[in-house]
Amino acid sequence: MMSFPKAHLISKRFFSQSRIYSQINLTFFTKDTCMLCTNAKGILETTLKLPSLQDQKINLNTIDIMKPENQEWYDKYCYDVPVLHVDRQGQKKPVKFMHYFYVDKLEEEFKK
Repeated sequence: MMSFPKAHLISKRFFSQSRIYSQINLTFFTKDTCMLCTNAKGILETTLKLPSLQDQKINLNTIDIMKPENQEWYDKYCYDVPVLHVDRQGQKKPVKFMHYFYVDKLEEEFKK
């Protein structure tokens, strides 16, 4: 029977239990005059502060669809904001949250 040094077993266990998070890119589409957007922003901020997500690499980009340079997004989401795109490397299409956000649903998605 082959035996391994104790240190080898510890490091093997450490690596098998550690989670390697990939970076998540969030794009939050909003407009100033939208009460749903204000509420969604608060829920998003609360979610991002959760202790369970502190080791997660998350980038947040906010786009005001009312700005002239964001006409493309205005045309797409004029009546649908707030919208949140969740993008990960290797993912074909973003996961989308629209209108109402919930802390538990966002957390679940961000932890994938």
